[in-house]
Amino acid sequence: MAEPQTLIGGRYRLVRRVGSGGMGIVWEALDQRLERQVALKQLHRPFEASPAEAELANRRAMREARTAAKLHHPHAVAVFDVVEQDGQLWLVMPFIASITLAAVLHEGGPLQPDEAA
Repeated sequence: MAEPQTLIGGRYRLVRRVGSGGMGIVWEALDQRLERQVALKQLHRPFEASPAEAELANRRAMREARTAAKLHHPHAVAVFDVVEQDGQLWLVMPFIASITLAAVLHEGGPLQPDEAA
């Protein structure tokens, strides 16, 4: 399990865990080469996967990362890099400071339909 201060790919220093979801864990990190703040998504490994299944999952993740890296849209987050460390893939993206939907709902209650849209 990664933890703050871990160096990923010889370049990205983990700062703090930001959140998690179905695909992985998102970390705030520092790109030490370019001295910029980035987000690293630590992709979940297939649970109890054989080496062949883990390799297949990594190939699928790389294909998705390549597709995402080709997108240029104001509402799509860019992929800067993909790093493999200890057999695990990490996606490197811009860090976008924000708050979670859970925090918004906790503070203000349910969203109005136009806000949700």
